[in-house]
Amino acid sequence: MRARRPRMSWKALLAAPLLVLAVGGSGGPGTGVRADERPAYLDPSLPVPTRVEDLLSRMTLAEKVGQMTQINLTRLMGRDEWDRGPLNEAWLQRVLVDHHVGSILSGGGASPVPNDPETWATVTHTLQRWAVERTRLGIPILYGVDAVHGHNNVLGATLFPHQIGLAATWDTALVEEVARVTARAVRATGIHWDFAPVADVGRDFRWGRFYETFGEDPLLASELVAASVRGLQGEDLSSQGAVAATLKHFVGYSQPLNGQDRSPALIPLRTLREVFLPPFEAGLRAGARTVMANSGSVNGVPVHASAYLLTEVLRRQMGFTGVVVSDWQDIDKLVTVHRVAPTFEEAVRRSILAGVDMYMVPLDAERFTRTLVRLVETGAVPMARIDEAVRRILTLKMELGLFERPYVDPQGAREAVQAGEELAWRAAVASITLLENRDGLLPLGARHRSVLVTGPGADDVAMLLGGWSVGWQGVPPGEVPTVVSVAEALRQAAPPEVTVRHVAGGRRAEELSGVVAAARDADVVVAVVGETPYAEGEGDAHVRGYRLSPEQQRLVSALASTGKPLVVVLLAGRPLILGEVAQGADALLMAYLPGSQGGRAIASVLFGEASPGGRLPFSWPRDMVQVPISYDHLRAEESPTPEYDPLYSFGYGLSYTRFAYRDLEVSGQASAGGVIEVRVSVTNTGEVEADEVVQVYASKPFATVVRPERQLVAFERVRLQPGESREVRLAIPVQRLAIVPGDILGEAPMVVEPGIYRLTVGGLSGEVTVSSP
Repeated sequence: MRARRPRMSWKALLAAPLLVLAVGGSGGPGTGVRADERPAYLDPSLPVPTRVEDLLSRMTLAEKVGQMTQINLTRLMGRDEWDRGPLNEAWLQRVLVDHHVGSILSGGGASPVPNDPETWATVTHTLQRWAVERTRLGIPILYGVDAVHGHNNVLGATLFPHQIGLAATWDTALVEEVARVTARAVRATGIHWDFAPVADVGRDFRWGRFYETFGEDPLLASELVAASVRGLQGEDLSSQGAVAATLKHFVGYSQPLNGQDRSPALIPLRTLREVFLPPFEAGLRAGARTVMANSGSVNGVPVHASAYLLTEVLRRQMGFTGVVVSDWQDIDKLVTVHRVAPTFEEAVRRSILAGVDMYMVPLDAERFTRTLVRLVETGAVPMARIDEAVRRILTLKMELGLFERPYVDPQGAREAVQAGEELAWRAAVASITLLENRDGLLPLGARHRSVLVTGPGADDVAMLLGGWSVGWQGVPPGEVPTVVSVAEALRQAAPPEVTVRHVAGGRRAEELSGVVAAARDADVVVAVVGETPYAEGEGDAHVRGYRLSPEQQRLVSALASTGKPLVVVLLAGRPLILGEVAQGADALLMAYLPGSQGGRAIASVLFGEASPGGRLPFSWPRDMVQVPISYDHLRAEESPTPEYDPLYSFGYGLSYTRFAYRDLEVSGQASAGGVIEVRVSVTNTGEVEADEVVQVYASKPFATVVRPERQLVAFERVRLQPGESREVRLAIPVQRLAIVPGDILGEAPMVVEPGIYRLTVGGLSGEVTVSSP
């Protein structure tokens, strides 16, 4: 979901006061229902389908179309469509009452002023009172927000690592806990719908949204998507600790042919089904109630106009019953970008008939509502399709308990939004991936009495947070949250006998000589480098490049030339082409975009309070000629160069200890509908407590279609004390071995082909024979 840049300066926006509207009444429907009447749709003792049908029968066409419309918060504020000023009563009347709009979102950076938890809650409370008390039927608003790593638009909120960092933890329980805390924070501000998780599989780091994915592997992404959905939605969607999850962006968004955001994708149906659909299927099995459509096109058809994907695949084949929402202004783009519709009216017709239930307008609600009403009145869109979409939307609102509890108490917002700091630290520590540690340089200790920390990331908290942090493109000027930087965290974590000195470097050429002089006086140097924040197309590699900036490359090279031990910490949302940077570093840590506790987490790992336990959720290429690259590449003809030769492999990561595997047992027989039992003993043979990620891969010497050399089929993260051994047991559903057989169209039903499969884990291997069903 995209949000454009505001036209006003941030200073002017921050200066604008917030208007809190005083609206009388204590709840219940508006003027269309008599005080002595209690319609069935307001009776919580009745089944939700009964209530929905009662309400649907009372609605006019205009009211139904309004429920299918989502407007951005800025359209209800200030003087124009981008003014984060006070709520505008005239616009509230026009949008919520006159045009019956049933959903609002805060696009990235569309925050109230002041941007604090109480004001967020006050604004959503005010908007609900307008919807409930001033409209004919009193239908509450469904409010959505991109809370993609915590309640990230709220200034002062606890921000967790972005999804690519969480993927490096390989820890489903941790991801579910992060989602659960996020849901409580979002719901406490009167918001009920989270446009997360991203279920796109990330295989091309040129794409500017790579860091929003759970990485390149379908199974890893599937398990973490499902965990995120469980955490966000909880066991009771109507509870005050739950929000509706959104699987986005259905489907194929992350694999554009040219690596650029919102660009055409050409994906064979077999690949779509085996690689890109599984995370969405897993999220649906976990109960996700909404899906957001892909902004791009797949095989020549924009997804917003694809009845095959949105209706045949998503609903008939995958069984989805919830709400499909468009992405930002994407029905318009059928005319302006994809050019598959000559007019907006035709674009609306095609999109609604294809399966979009709600349009993220996001600014001109009237144009959309007038157009859709006219299409129904002329018979171009059947009323049955409108009823179908509105039925899904009303069902979601009732499942969320909005008719019973539409309001929120602003007094509880701050505590919920700022909760989870220790969890954010744990998540960041678990994600940090140690790539190099020559001669055991890390962890730092008393032998390193003088530590120099430098690089642009040493004191830039925005680099810790990345995009989608307060603002869409990262932290805006004037709204920088109070976050401990890496340099300050190192000072706080250093042992008493160790001195940490910070010298700025890596931004300007004139800083270099001073940094080098300071390095010569230090026992060890920590250079914190990486990417400045970005989001979506702003982060495409063709726009920003795919290496460290020239200033940062010169900094690392100059520091390496001093001969002092050099630790390089990367703050990045993707694998950068490192070249000499990797060669010059004695220790190399990938910290991803670790969030508001990222500085503390990095310091904890560098000084040995915690052992790095992250494992790469993607393959790290040596150079751009290898991009895109993934470990599960298809077999190819023998050549002088290796087929898979990354700088660092998928699943790779070092530790401050060593692990030994022994006694692998694999069940010798399994049926196509059964499970494969795997047991293996893992021992921590070192001297520090640490986590290991047990990874099980499968391969088959022969298949009826070309297959990858190996495929991840199971994983588990375990914590072991020094000298501790543990037997890890994994029950692997045989269905994870399913493939799409048949000829090149890839339309055949998925099957598990019988035969002998080899399973490998920790350098050990065993075989299982899978029989026909």
